[in-house]
Amino acid sequence: TPPARRTYTSPSTIMATDPLDTPTATAIPSSSSAYEADERIAARHAVSLADEKWRTLCTQHASTFVAAERRSVAIQKSLQELLVTIEVETKPSVKKVGRALDPNYSGEDDDNGAEGKDDDDEEGEDGGPIQPASALLADLAEKHRLRRRTLMQHSSLLELLELPSLMDACVRSSLYEDALSIAGFANTLERRHLMEGGNSSSSGKVSDENVDGKNQNDQSQWNKKGDVVAGVVSEIRRREADLRRMLIHRLRQDVTMPQCLEVVTALRRLNGVELERRNNSKSSRADHDLEGVHAAMEMRLQVDFLEARDCWIEGGVTKIGSAQAAAVAAASSSSGDKGSSSGTSAQAEQILDGVERYRTRCFEIVTQFLAIFRGSFAPSPSSSSNNHDHSFSLLSMWTARRIQTFLTTLSSNIVTHVNDTATLRDALDAASFFASSMGRVGADFQPMLAPIFEPRLTEMIVGHWHDGLNGMIETLKACRDAGIAGPLFGTETNSNKDGTGRSGNLDGFEIQSSRTPAPPRKLLALPPLARFLNAYLGGLNELRRCLLPGAFPAIRSAQSTLVADAKMALQANERAVLTPGLRGEATRLREVASKMKSEFDNCLEPYMTGCLEVALGNGEKETFIMLHLH
Repeated sequence: TPPARRTYTSPSTIMATDPLDTPTATAIPSSSSAYEADERIAARHAVSLADEKWRTLCTQHASTFVAAERRSVAIQKSLQELLVTIEVETKPSVKKVGRALDPNYSGEDDDNGAEGKDDDDEEGEDGGPIQPASALLADLAEKHRLRRRTLMQHSSLLELLELPSLMDACVRSSLYEDALSIAGFANTLERRHLMEGGNSSSSGKVSDENVDGKNQNDQSQWNKKGDVVAGVVSEIRRREADLRRMLIHRLRQDVTMPQCLEVVTALRRLNGVELERRNNSKSSRADHDLEGVHAAMEMRLQVDFLEARDCWIEGGVTKIGSAQAAAVAAASSSSGDKGSSSGTSAQAEQILDGVERYRTRCFEIVTQFLAIFRGSFAPSPSSSSNNHDHSFSLLSMWTARRIQTFLTTLSSNIVTHVNDTATLRDALDAASFFASSMGRVGADFQPMLAPIFEPRLTEMIVGHWHDGLNGMIETLKACRDAGIAGPLFGTETNSNKDGTGRSGNLDGFEIQSSRTPAPPRKLLALPPLARFLNAYLGGLNELRRCLLPGAFPAIRSAQSTLVADAKMALQANERAVLTPGLRGEATRLREVASKMKSEFDNCLEPYMTGCLEVALGNGEKETFIMLHLH
């Protein structure tokens, strides 16, 4: 049997057959075809992303596209209207020139009614009959000559138009002289190009009606020609206002005497420019009116000067407020006594620095005002005296207001931050020096300082005394409630001997009137009275640091009130311990209560009165009291 023939099929035939029939003949794709398929998928994905991004951008900027489209439509419409307008306005002139140049044209040869009607309409649109060719050519030649002259003066016209921006640059660069020169040149431009035409037209009003109508036409043409100059002058006037504001703003800063004089001189020149403009516009006014305007401008300049310097001095005073001192005190309140003392010293230094800064600035402003404005008026006896009175009265009012503001601020700072007499004395010295310095310009205010410092001194002294009285009352109450008498007794000592065993001052009658006598040592047996006396003497020591005679009556009255309150407290304590049913050491409590009362009346009260008189400088009276006590 012959062998069976083998049949071969092409790859396409194999791929077309069913894979289930020929599983071994399936074609396997290569790696290059798979890579090409991946690239096509990635490209389609990138195209879709780009399409989405493009649509998103179109959606975001749709309003811009619409606005641009509307703007382009509006521009096209405006251009079309402009072309139509140019054609409508130039067409009659072109026709008129053409007819005037046509030798065969004659207005009487129009036989056609429609054409004659059109000609009449055209003449009506032109506004007049057709002129000869020579007149039209002369008019065109004149206009051409005017345009050529304008082009020849192109650089000068550019400089004229750049004057406002040039003055603005000078103002921003603090070039006051150049800016004022431009302002004066604006007055020259206004006088030459704007007022001469008005004067010439006003002089022509006396002619007949024909000449009057011609003058009106000339005036309208003159105003039309002067629009550019008027605009330039108006812009320069606005720059003048900016220059004035800048100069006044510079006075609000720290400026020296030469700088201040420079600024005031520039302001006066600016007032001179305004006076020149008023003189040009109102030449019919009398010279006395200009003098009055000048005096009013000078007074306004003085007011502006003082107001600007007020802003400068207020800028320095606001730094003296209690904000920084309060911050220092709050930061140091959590750290013991050392932090408290450092905060108090910082507040005191801040007050003293504020007084010195205020004094320096006030005296500098007054000196500048007197140096600049004292000789600003003419020495004529008719008007100069009144002007001088006005200037000096203005300075007097400003000085009085600044002094009152200073006293108000100083009073609030002293009440808030001054807690010891040493700081009070320093503040008093600084304020007194300030007042004496202002006395050189006739503004000494030393008598106004006493109502500020004397009440504060009395308040601090009485505060020490009340602290001692309250401590004694609390000690007595605590011992009475606890029923113990131990804290109320101390070591019994001899009142005639001091620590060295020598006789005391009272036995030898060697009392010195300039020193506080030694306290009675027998008060050491009664600690509450001894502590009360220590507090009282501490208040007197504070008083000696800042001794103000005006506070003596108030201190004496406060001492009498203190003695009365102490006696009432001791009597109340004696009544309380004599109440039946008192627990604890009732006998000793009653004994010490009676002893404290008698010692206060016989020993402590006279000693306190004598110490007060020594502190106040009445040594002879204190000696008599102490001898009587002995």
